[in-house]
Amino acid sequence: MQNKFLIEAFQTPEQVSHTLLPYFATLSKDPYVDSDVRFRSYACFAIDPEGELSRLPHQAFMQSSDVNRVVGDIERHFAPMDDDMVSLPEFTHLIRSFASATGIDSQGGQIDVHQIRVTCSAEDTSAPAPEGIHQDGFRFVGIFCVQRQNIAGGFTQIFTSPVEQHPHLNTVLEPNQFVIIDDQRYYHHISETLSSESGKEGVRDVFVFTA
Repeated sequence: MQNKFLIEAFQTPEQVSHTLLPYFATLSKDPYVDSDVRFRSYACFAIDPEGELSRLPHQAFMQSSDVNRVVGDIERHFAPMDDDMVSLPEFTHLIRSFASATGIDSQGGQIDVHQIRVTCSAEDTSAPAPEGIHQDGFRFVGIFCVQRQNIAGGFTQIFTSPVEQHPHLNTVLEPNQFVIIDDQRYYHHISETLSSESGKEGVRDVFVFTA
């Protein structure tokens, strides 16, 4: 009997978020969803059954409107990820951790990575997941937290259906925490964020992995 993967959560070494954090300061605005508070880059990688990892040519990203009710069926062109950041061992550690936890390292396949910053103020909330409770249309989804600064809210929530009232999991991802879910079994959402200090910007930085 083979166990079925549902949810995996773990902590990475402290230097991972510390090393990757500076690369969020130069992210381009996301032109597709409220670009005043959302910044983003994107890259695709391939891993073969022998564990060889390589970056694929930059390409557009698109999801079906069946899974993304906000920008589904739209070819989205995000800025490419910083070459220097991608070459860092800390970034490679994240990809390989995701591949290992999901079994992709032994099977081979493509891994997409989104680098996302969402900002907010004490007066106006921001929606890290404007799609609401959703699936991404992949086999697995991973969320790695790099930074939470002056943030209230932003709970990572996992549901068993898109209309469920109470999440199966409702937690705050802190820096260096990584959660990976079975995207075909569960739905996920990130609750709205608000700055926890008046006059100071709230910032939430994450990487999202899909395969």
